[in-house]
Formats: sequence, C-alpha cells, structure tokens
Amino acid sequence: MAIDRLLTGNISRQVKELMATEDLVVETFRDLVKDELKAYVRDKIEKDEELRQELKEAISYYFHAKAKSLYAELKATRAATRLGLRILPDEIHGELGEALVGLFEKELGELLEKAL
Repeated sequence: MAIDRLLTGNISRQVKELMATEDLVVETFRDLVKDELKAYVRDKIEKDEELRQELKEAISYYFHAKAKSLYAELKATRAATRLGLRILPDEIHGELGEALVGLFEKELGELLEKAL
C-alpha cells in the first residue's frame, strides 16, 4: 500500500495538503496577533486625548500632502501633454486632442463615481 502511494504520487499530494493546512494555521495565528496588537494600540489611543488629537492632525496633514502631490502630478501631466501637442504636426492636433479629452472624461467619470 505504501509503495502504491509512493509510485502514484499520493504521498506527495498528502504532504502538500498537510503543508497547506499548516500555512493556514500560521496565517490565522498571525491575523490573531495583529488583531490583538490593533486592540492594544486603539486602547492606548482612546485613553490619551492629547495623543488622539495629535494623530488626527498628523493624518490630516498626511492626506493633504498626498492630495497636493496628486495635484502636482496632474499639473505635470497636463504640461507634458501640452508640450507633446505643440511638437506634433498641426494636421493631427485636433484628432489627438479629441482622443485625450475622451480619455480624461472617462477617467474622471470613473474617479467621481468612486468618490461619490
């Protein structure tokens, strides 16, 4: 019987299944530890009003900085697009302009749908 399993590969399949189960247990344990750490941190934050306000302010600054960074990237993209249009031959400006407008309308529409 053991020889049949060895020859047919059943042992390797069983070992793989066992390892997959072990990985699941390890991953579950990690999630439990993360949950406990999150609860511990939340408890410390809730007990310290000054720390909570400081974290709120830091998070606000962080998101404002991210928004400004995104805005800068959009402005740079716009400038690069305008430059690209200026160096193209005049006969394809209109066609390319329409294609770009269509692309941005689609992207902005999707972005607004997600935001709202």
